[in-house]
This record gives sequence, structure tokens and C-alpha cells, in this order.
Amino acid sequence: MSDSERYAIDESQIVSEVIDGEAIVVNLTNGYYYSLDAPAAEIWAWLQSGWSIAEIVSAIRRGYDCSSSDPEPAVRALIDSLVTDELVAPFEAGAAPPAVESPDGTPGARSPFRAPSMQRFSDMQGLLLVDPVHEVDDTGWPHTQPGAPPAG
Repeated sequence: MSDSERYAIDESQIVSEVIDGEAIVVNLTNGYYYSLDAPAAEIWAWLQSGWSIAEIVSAIRRGYDCSSSDPEPAVRALIDSLVTDELVAPFEAGAAPPAVESPDGTPGARSPFRAPSMQRFSDMQGLLLVDPVHEVDDTGWPHTQPGAPPAG
């Protein structure tokens, strides 16, 4: 396993939020949105921070009981799915990898490792493609041009 296997998230096309341990990820290019369970959400956060596959697998081995299964194939399967759905892409070889702080192993009983899972939804695809997620500032939304009639 190479320590240089890193993936990047194009945050201009992909938006995400972790809520109660679940990551909701939206691909603004194709209109699909995704639900990542707790193990997948943790991996997503590590990918956002620039961690390599080796660093992710090492953190899982330190933080979880992996005696019943090796986490590497499950991590790779999730990342393959993320690549297929264009949520992440291989990190450019010429770019400098980000500085990564690796957490210390948590003492005490470790919970068993559970393979991460991701679900894809298309029921809001039309809406997301017509009116994608956007930043809203203090002026609100929608932004109207001065002199334009009010929407409605």
C-alpha cells in the first residue's frame, strides 16, 4: 500500500455536511446526492483533510478492533465508489500533499470495525440541476438585480 495514494474533493462541484455521524454529499454536476453511514463519513472527513489510503487504514487499525476483518479492502471499495460517482479524484502527483495530523490511538475498548457504506439518491436530481445548492449571505436569496421586479 503506497502512502502517496491520496484523493481530492472538488469543493466547487461537491458539497457535504456531516449530521449526527452521517455524511450527506451532493454532486452538483450530476444532481445525485449520497448518504454515507458513520464509518464512511469518518473516511470522507479524512479524505477532505488530505489523508492517504495508508493513513486512513492505519487510523482505522489503531482506533477499531479489526480482528475479524482487514479494513483495507473495505476502504478501497468505498473510495472506488466515490471515484466512480465523481465525488473524489486522484490527487495530482505534482501537487504537494497537505500536512496531516494523525490522531493518537484511543485507549480502552475499541469497537469492532464495520465496513463503510454509501447510498446514492436521484429523487432530487432535477431540482439540484436546475437550482443547485448555493451560498447564502446576509442579503438572502434569491439575489435580484436593482430595478428588477420582485420574484413571484
